[in-house]
Amino acid sequence: MPAFPVDLPSPPSHIAARLPPADLLRRALLASVRPLPAGQALVRAAWNPASLFPARVERTCRFGPPAAWQRDGRFPFHWIYAADDAMTAAWEAGLCRNDVTDPGTFYLAAGAGAALIARLRFALPLALIELDGTTLSKLGLSDDITSPDHEYSQWLGCMFDAVIAGQDGAIAGIGYPSRKHRGHRAVALSSRSFATLAQSLSVTHQRFADTEACAALETDPCRSPPPR
Repeated sequence: MPAFPVDLPSPPSHIAARLPPADLLRRALLASVRPLPAGQALVRAAWNPASLFPARVERTCRFGPPAAWQRDGRFPFHWIYAADDAMTAAWEAGLCRNDVTDPGTFYLAAGAGAALIARLRFALPLALIELDGTTLSKLGLSDDITSPDHEYSQWLGCMFDAVIAGQDGAIAGIGYPSRKHRGHRAVALSSRSFATLAQSLSVTHQRFADTEACAALETDPCRSPPPR
């Protein structure tokens, strides 16, 4: 199995040198597939209704693909990012942020209160590749998976996508350690599974301002005003 499509750009040499062998990665990931029970909610933070479960995106985030793979305004795949709880979803989506010039604090991004916290429930169980501590340690990816280096993680995400694409819709996405809310799990659902997922998906949502997570953050002593 080729690591990357032959009709799309390959990673630059400084990234390629750090990526695991494709076949070894595939075997490790397929050995780490776990079920998400039917009806168990995934929580997604979105800035507007159109981005709750988008069929396409104009830009990509952590697991890519890189901008070089965009053709005619479209990417060959993308991810829908979610989490197990509202607090993690809020941090992952950038509703809560840290200001490096104000150590020991965080702030709520402008307009965060009007953002949406959605609960995604599927009538059928989902199969997710779980990038837990053991799997990441074996692959030597423990530091890379939580690094702010998106250039590397986007190419790694292309390799994750290749594994999922080879399973004929049997795998819905990946679970991985949240970089912005350490000790908690984040989830990336693959657009390749959307046609199947949409048939069993139910969505409920509320404003972030109306959630317990937001209430806790608003009264937290570490909260500071947004930077000017």
